[in-house]
Amino acid sequence: MHPVAGWIFEENLTKVVEFIAALVGYSLDEFDDGALEAGIPKTDADLSPDTWFEYPVTGAPDLTLRIARDHGTGILSMIIDGEVDDVLAARFETLLDLH
Repeated sequence: MHPVAGWIFEENLTKVVEFIAALVGYSLDEFDDGALEAGIPKTDADLSPDTWFEYPVTGAPDLTLRIARDHGTGILSMIIDGEVDDVLAARFETLLDLH
């Protein structure tokens, strides 16, 4: 399966990651929130993929979230990568479309 890509409003980051994690059976905690808060400010969606923040979500399936800021817009670009079937991909696409 190909990665699922889209964007979300920055203020929805925690909520979106919680939904993604729940869909694969991973429970977020305060350490996850801290890691996301620390990793996102240094990113830039307009630069190379090396500047994107990568965050693992261990579940069924395991995922890697790649997140980067679009500076000055309040928007985060997000790529959800992993062994995602068509049903789960559709759920992720819908989630990104809503936020």
